[in-house]
Amino acid sequence: GPSPPSHSKHSRHENDGRDSYWRPPWKSRADIISAEDFANRPRVTFSEHFASLHDAMATLTWMTQNEKDGIYQMYCDLMTVMAEKGEDPKKDSWGVLTTNTSHEYIVRVIAQHYNITTSRAAGVIQLQHNEEQLKKDPNFKIRHDLQAFVDGRVRDSHREVYQSYGEKDPMAFAEDPVASAGFLAREDVGSAAVVGASDLVDIDALVKKVKRMERDEASMRIKNHIYVEDVDDRTRKVKVDKEAKRLEKSKKALAGLYDLTKASGDGGEEKDTATIKTKVPPIPEGALPYPDNNVGYQETPKTRRPRWKFAAQIINTHTLENPPGSSQHGKRVAKRTKARRHGRIVDGNTLIEKDGEVRVATVAELEQTSWKHVRNESEFMFKGVKAAWMRRQLEQEVGGWGRQEEIYNEPEVEDESEGEETAENEGEAEGSDDNEK
Repeated sequence: GPSPPSHSKHSRHENDGRDSYWRPPWKSRADIISAEDFANRPRVTFSEHFASLHDAMATLTWMTQNEKDGIYQMYCDLMTVMAEKGEDPKKDSWGVLTTNTSHEYIVRVIAQHYNITTSRAAGVIQLQHNEEQLKKDPNFKIRHDLQAFVDGRVRDSHREVYQSYGEKDPMAFAEDPVASAGFLAREDVGSAAVVGASDLVDIDALVKKVKRMERDEASMRIKNHIYVEDVDDRTRKVKVDKEAKRLEKSKKALAGLYDLTKASGDGGEEKDTATIKTKVPPIPEGALPYPDNNVGYQETPKTRRPRWKFAAQIINTHTLENPPGSSQHGKRVAKRTKARRHGRIVDGNTLIEKDGEVRVATVAELEQTSWKHVRNESEFMFKGVKAAWMRRQLEQEVGGWGRQEEIYNEPEVEDESEGEETAENEGEAEGSDDNEK
């Protein structure tokens, strides 16, 4: 559900609730109290419990395995159809490998079809993907019978509860309404100020007008939303500013600083120069950095360990302490700026140094640093199944995504009759030994 409102101006949840798919509309066979009546219910009552599920604004629902299988099957079908309509991912002109699909878009379509939240749809898809991968393990048994038993018992329990209250059974899974979670403020304590309203004001007309405006705004947000495309982050470079570019160029210019130059020819003629690199002193046998007593890295002779990969975020401290167009200066201003920009304004500006080469970092490398972007909740939930889909499309991996065949091997159980015959034979053998003695 939605998180409670934060008092921080730059909270990561500042856009929660503004997304039209954040909470689906209430659709269920069950009858519940309205949000306004629930928010303005009497504070003092003679009972500690609600009189019914209707008054408690509560619903008893359960997502069965059949519904989960339907969600996952719909996901597989939509992803396959979208990939067939796209172009070859290896022939993209903008230099980034992409599958021409969008997991975010597919998950939102599925969530809208089943009238559930996008986070729940993403979680179900990821869990079903994990279950399909477990089917390939011959020693792991998936208990379908146990799941069916649990679904049946939960269904019977919900049916009995609704029959006892004489209310309609929802019969299908439904999300809890927002107001039932307590995130809708009570109207009588919303403000301490007294607001005057004329008798000529038509309250019903104003409410309809506001609802229509909210519906139009939600529709506009859906139309203008830019979905996250499935791209290989290892081929996508982060954005860098002129400071980072200048540092990268300086490293390339100083690459031959320690090279020696040998001149040949007469003084009056043009001299031919030849570059001779400085000699590195030989490393004695059996000494580091050759690992494992000269065996080498991964048992390859005369090879060193791979060097560490260093990542650096380029920050202009002078600009942070003296922001343009601002009258405030100093280290406190820079500290506040860095706190606000973390994961929001900075799109990377990161350089990587490895084996003496300085280059711009990729998005995949940026996400492994402490200044990575703020986590996208839905993208993080289906991270595993999305990675499997990328390997299937870009690396032609087989068996890592989609429906799998269950190959569980039932362990052989020794027959009881055979066990009894073996025990009898052993007993006869022991008796004969005693007689011989």
